[in-house]
Amino acid sequence: MRDAAEGQQKHGQQEHIETLPLFSTTDKNGRMTMLLPGRRVGRAAPLIPWLITAAVLWALTGSVPFGALLGMAPTPAINMLLGHPVTVGVAVLLLFVAIGTTGAVYSRSIEQFGQTRVAGLFATLSVTGGLAAVAGVLLLWTLTSNPSRPFDLEAIATSPTIPLELGAVVGASFALWAAITLLRLPGSIAHARRRQADIERLRVEGSSYTGTLTAVNFTNSWLFNLPIFTVEVNYIVDGAPRVVPAHMRTSDDRVPVVGSRMIVLTDDRGTTHVELNLASGAAFEPDVGKYAPSDG
Repeated sequence: MRDAAEGQQKHGQQEHIETLPLFSTTDKNGRMTMLLPGRRVGRAAPLIPWLITAAVLWALTGSVPFGALLGMAPTPAINMLLGHPVTVGVAVLLLFVAIGTTGAVYSRSIEQFGQTRVAGLFATLSVTGGLAAVAGVLLLWTLTSNPSRPFDLEAIATSPTIPLELGAVVGASFALWAAITLLRLPGSIAHARRRQADIERLRVEGSSYTGTLTAVNFTNSWLFNLPIFTVEVNYIVDGAPRVVPAHMRTSDDRVPVVGSRMIVLTDDRGTTHVELNLASGAAFEPDVGKYAPSDG
């Protein structure tokens, strides 16, 4: 079992290395999309169980601050239960589990769709959806348990204690955030799938050319500590030189130098995809700290 675990870890590290540097002739930053050779276009279905699990964990974790701190406990007994040290301790443990599960949602989303933008939306939805759900349940439970209690937002400013209305506003904020994320998700998934489908089609049906990396320009920006570049790739078609501009995201220790061999895939539709030709023995910038983000 130990050997199997070590093998999986090495496989994961190798897969991470193979995805960088990442190039795109159409998108930049979080919209840049990858599709590892042999992988199929991503699907959302395998992510749903992980998304639901993470949301439930966030809901359970959020029940303590919403119920005990933000005045949303439906009864005094439940308020005491949610504020009990044992309950708080369990909630803290669930918080770490929820964070880990959300990280799994993020990483599996990248595996499926090859795009950090989609992965970020899935992770955000798991957090905001879970917190909005528990706030909604506690609010309805409280109002139905005591129908005579008025719901007045002015209590946020006038009440000497933390009122139910404050928790309702916080919950509504998470609900709005979750709704916006949910509305953005289908379009982002469709975009990632289109890009992956283009890459898959070019690898099967497109024309392949050997190119050369002729320009690497640092944009002085990073995405999750990964430096962003604009690059140019030269290749020859029927004796005529052509230049493809592209965006590149990579780690600071895998910045290809000018002159590196590239693979250029293109078709009659004008779709173009470029990749670093690792088989040719790619050379990287020796100064690994040159493009590292500053601490400030």
